[in-house]
Amino acid sequence: MNISFSGDTRDLFKFDLVRHLMKSFPDLESFTFIPMLTEGGEPKKQKRRKTDLKKAVKAGKAGSQNRELREYLERLQEIGDELEYFSEIESLFKRENILLDILTTDRFSHEHRRDYFSRIFEKFPRESLIFIDPDTGLEVKNPTQRHLLFEELKKIADTMDTRSILMIYQHLPRETRERYVRHRCSQIAGITGMNPVSITDNEIVFFLLAKGPRLQEKLKDTVSTYANSYPVLRSCGCD
Repeated sequence: MNISFSGDTRDLFKFDLVRHLMKSFPDLESFTFIPMLTEGGEPKKQKRRKTDLKKAVKAGKAGSQNRELREYLERLQEIGDELEYFSEIESLFKRENILLDILTTDRFSHEHRRDYFSRIFEKFPRESLIFIDPDTGLEVKNPTQRHLLFEELKKIADTMDTRSILMIYQHLPRETRERYVRHRCSQIAGITGMNPVSITDNEIVFFLLAKGPRLQEKLKDTVSTYANSYPVLRSCGCD
């Protein structure tokens, strides 16, 4: 993730979806956030362009029905400090009686990714919604600090227990959306041995995985229910 875009419509989508999942799976003990925080992309002296979340309501953006979250994210747009941002996110979920565990707030870099994930695996959670938030998404031909590598995804999937859910952020490139999502689903299934569920607003997509057919089926139904709340969303199982 990049702090320069905190509080935008992508935050609105992802945090509202997280809330929906946590409320739908009460047996989950926590929401685990792995931010993969990179350097800010805007000069400090340049005034940040804010996102008008009221327009998100008119456009029917995902999460826009959650007024409290919208108002909270508008305040987050005033924040330029990472630690303050994470503190505010923690407070947001505390209001919902959701325990947030941010495994690390360290900066993420391509050169030191092995050390970063070593620290993650030292305190890997159980019975949790585990959200990985790379800047761009999954590995490409020439990956950078903006990507999650396939080998990292495999180790995360192998390490997670049978009661956890894995959620991955992916920015959509400029190509046929449906074909791209299905291609990524096929890659994820081949790497993890789990068929992901996808949900997209045609700008970003989240891939969600669970072990075991019963939990997978409930996850698919839960994501579909959320997608039906917003006409801009589309969800599908990738099996």
